[in-house]
Order: sequence, then C-alpha cells, then structure tokens
Amino acid sequence: MSNTIQKILVPLDGSPNSARGLDHAITIARQFGATITGLHVVHIPATSAIRFTPQQRKKEISYAESIIRNAVAKAERGRVSLKPRTETGDPKEKIAKIANDGRYDLVVIGSRGRGKGKEVLLGSVSNYVLHKSNSPVLVVK
Repeated sequence: MSNTIQKILVPLDGSPNSARGLDHAITIARQFGATITGLHVVHIPATSAIRFTPQQRKKEISYAESIIRNAVAKAERGRVSLKPRTETGDPKEKIAKIANDGRYDLVVIGSRGRGKGKEVLLGSVSNYVLHKSNSPVLVVK
C-alpha cells in the first residue's frame, strides 16, 4: 500500500455502524482528497430466490435507493465525492470481491449490520471482509 489513499470502499446497509463507517470514510477522504464508493448489496438468499415476489424486490430496491441517496447527500455535505454502487448477491462475498477487484486503498465497514444474528466480536460480514480483502480494512463500531 502506498502512503496515500485515493479510493475508499464503504459498504452501506442502513445500520448505525454503517453510517458511522461512512462518517469516518468522509473524514479520511477529505484529508487525502480520496473518492468514496458507497456500496449496497441487496441480499437475496438462495433459498428464497424462487419465492422472491415482485413486491419484495421493489421494496429491496427502494430501500437500496434510500440508503445510497442518504450516503450521497452526507458525502456532499462533507465535501467529498461518493460514487454510488448497488449489487445483488451474498453481501460478504460481493464486498470482498469488489474490494479486491477494484484495488481499493481502504475498506471502511461497520462492525455489525442489520443482521439478526450477533457474532461474539464482529458481525459475520465484517469478519469475512476483514479476512478476505487484500485491502486494509477499518472496522467501525
């Protein structure tokens, strides 16, 4: 890693930790003149993919748009550039893949998201990304 940060990936799920992660990323981006990619992954579990109704899909897309819209507005208020990105799939795998493929200088992720299950120290997504990402990862709680 170079001593400069130009590209920051921030996974966004609408949780308070995710919002705090974005706040930290904005502070870092402002200091380095970096660009943030705000990523929301719509999780459609394989077991429910067949039963995923158009109403459920519409609700998830609306939720994703709301998260991204709020992140863009927050970044604008913080005077940094945020590129919105929405994907579908398993959040932990998708985030790690995008972090590695995009060669981000830093990933800023909340320690726990919206999931119902609680891990002992970290959420399952942040733990996975921490171990699978080739980029430095800042976990925010």
